[in-house]
Parts: sequence; C-alpha cells; structure tokens
Amino acid sequence: MKLTKNLLYKTYRSIIGSIAFYPTLIAVGFLLFSIIIMLIEYEPFMMDLKKDLSFVLVKSKEDARLVLGTLVGSIISLMVFSFSMVMIVLNRASSTLSPRVIPGLITDKSNQVVLGFYLGSIIYSLILIVNVQSDETVNTPDFGILLSMIFGITCLAFFMYFIHTISQSIQVDNILNSIFSRTKNEMERLALEDSEVQQEQNTEQWYPLNTSKAGYFKKVKVTELVKLCERHQIKIQMLQPVGFFFVENSPLLCIDKEIDDELKDEIENCFILYPQEWVSDHYVFGFKQISEIAVKALSPGINDPGTAIKSIHLLTLLYIKKIQMKEKYIIQDSENVNRLFFKQIVFEQLYDDHITQIRIYGKTDTLVILALLQGLLNMFKADKNKSHYLNIIRYFKSMVEMCHKNFENELDISLVNKVIEEFNELKPTSPIAKLSA
Repeated sequence: MKLTKNLLYKTYRSIIGSIAFYPTLIAVGFLLFSIIIMLIEYEPFMMDLKKDLSFVLVKSKEDARLVLGTLVGSIISLMVFSFSMVMIVLNRASSTLSPRVIPGLITDKSNQVVLGFYLGSIIYSLILIVNVQSDETVNTPDFGILLSMIFGITCLAFFMYFIHTISQSIQVDNILNSIFSRTKNEMERLALEDSEVQQEQNTEQWYPLNTSKAGYFKKVKVTELVKLCERHQIKIQMLQPVGFFFVENSPLLCIDKEIDDELKDEIENCFILYPQEWVSDHYVFGFKQISEIAVKALSPGINDPGTAIKSIHLLTLLYIKKIQMKEKYIIQDSENVNRLFFKQIVFEQLYDDHITQIRIYGKTDTLVILALLQGLLNMFKADKNKSHYLNIIRYFKSMVEMCHKNFENELDISLVNKVIEEFNELKPTSPIAKLSA
C-alpha cells in the first residue's frame, strides 16, 4: 500500500510537471461542453433564444461548414506556431541558462491555459462539423457555431497574450527574478517567528536507518511521517539535508528506539526521490538554479558577465536572508511533542556549494570578483549576531588571495583595494592586506 502511495505521488508530480497537463484538462472540458451543446441545441428554450440572436446566426449548412473549417484550420496554425514558440523558449533556456529552470517554465499555467484553449476550440469545432448534416430536413447547430466563432475570436486575443508572455519569459532577468521570488517565499515559509524557540536533540544513542534506494533526497511526506511517529511513539532525526545524493545502504536517519523491518519500510517510503528540482520543495534548489545560471553565463560560449553579476546580487540577498533567519527544523505532532528533526542547511554549506563554482569561473573578471567581494561585505554588515562572522572573513580573505594571483592591472587592483578598505573599516579580527601593483 505504501509503495503504491509513493508511486502515485511520483506519478502526480510527473503529471503536473508536464506541459500537457492543463491543455489536456481544458480539451476534455471542451469535449464535454460540445456534447452538452449538441444535446440542448434544439430544446424549446434554446430555439427561443436563437430567435432573438438570429441576426448573428449562420443558417446555411455550406456557410456553417465553411466557417467551422476556417476556424479549425486557423486555430491549428496558431497552435502549431505557439507550440513552436514554447520549444524555442525551452531550447534557449536549456542552452543559455540551465536545464534545471525548464520545469519552472513548462509549468507556467498561463501558457498552458492558452494552448489548452486552442486545443479545446479545435475539438469543439470538429464535433460541430460532424453534426452539420447534408439532409436539408435537419436543422443547423447555429448556436453552437456562434459559440465556435466566439472561441475563435478569443483564440486571437489569447495569441496576442501568448506572444507577450513568451517574449517576457525568455528574458533572463524575468527568469532570475521569478526564481528569486519563489526561493525567498520558501525561505519565509520555513522561518521561525521571533517568539518561537526550538531546542537541539541529543541523538548520540539513537539507532540508524540506512536507505535501500539511491538518488537525490528531494522531499519528505511530513504529515504521514509525523503520524507514524506519533502512532509508534518514536522520534526521527534526518542525517542529511534536502538535495543530498544517497547511495544504497547509506545512513538516511536515526530513530530514538529500535523498530521492526515493517515500520522501517513505512518510514523509508515517506521519503521521495525524483529528478526534478522544484523550488517549492526546498529553497536550496533556488540557490542552485541561480548559481548555475551565473556559471553558464560565464562560460566561453555564452560570455554574459552581466547575467552572472545579476545572479550574484540576487544570491547575496538570499544569503543575507539566510543569515538573519531562524529556520524551522523541528516538526511536532498533534500533542506538541517534537517528532521530526530535520538536518539544517547552514549558511557556510550554501555558500561553499553555490559560490565556489562562480568564483572559479569568474576569477579573471574584475566586475564578477568585485560583485562577490561586495556581496561578502554586505553579508558581514547584515550579520548583527556575528554568528557567521569568522567564516565571512575567511571567505573574504580567500577572495583577496585569488585576486593577488590573477589581477595585475593597476586599475583592477585599485578597485579591489577600495572594497578591502571598506571591509577593514568594519573592524574584522585583523586588517586584510591590500593588493600591490
């Protein structure tokens, strides 16, 4: 049963992540609507309504076939062009940004609704064409044809909207801003209120549970896992953070008491591993996507330092948010007993994982290095509690040492020295030496 639930959850995430999800739903809706229209087309109340609308209804069967055929052909052309535009956007995003941003682009509901409306209008019109009989004694579904014309005009309006949204979504600034907003919202969702206090749990004597699966740890079915813990009166400590890659038989978590194999299987089935990286699963995937866009922008084939600098600025804001936030990592049951203890992702781990590669690829670009140094300076200022004080100084010194090796131009050195001067004014543990020409 648990395996079935796990499979259903993965299938659900796969379906909602498909570009065909909303178009399929809308197309089925149009199919059902066309059947309903055919059933009520010649009812007395509809005949009275059609008398009032006779000036906009098509009476001739030849005209009806012509109108419907024209609509179907035109909407198919619009749909083909629109799908082509989507493929261009996805190809561009994959080649110039990062393949990991694609799930976020294809799940844009507005574009899926437009494509679904196209598909539904075609199906609706085809159903009407079938019902336009050649026998002169049979009435023409003229009200249904009127609706089909309205749908066709609506498709034209949707097409203009689609072109606008595609032209916006293909811009790297909009993609970065979207990822940044979703990441920030996810961080705020996991943040503790100022009045909340969570205490660490001593897990030295707890029993480990190894995973039987391999893959990236993406999500936990928290509600189901908490119910299991409450029912069996156990507590669970995660040993690795979200995003960690597990190999078979590696430690996954530890439990405060010994349990049987059946319960172990139930607990393990609450952990989801799948390939997509959704920011809604955890904010760490937002950091990863922004940093990969920056690295791709610094590659010789793209050579877009402006995008890299924008990415660094957004990452700086997120790092400051991380420094200042108290993260919720303990989940309680219905009786307010601590049951789940998540492995926290610390600031230093986030910085090492996502800034190191940017620093390496951009080590010879003055503006990129200045953006990184300025970012560390702003983080140092934002760390009011000095909880990451020494590590930020260490990162800053490491960046300056790299500048010693790569910068020889006097102007570049003077720009870096200005940032060093500003950093020294904040009185770190010891003054950082300036670069020499």
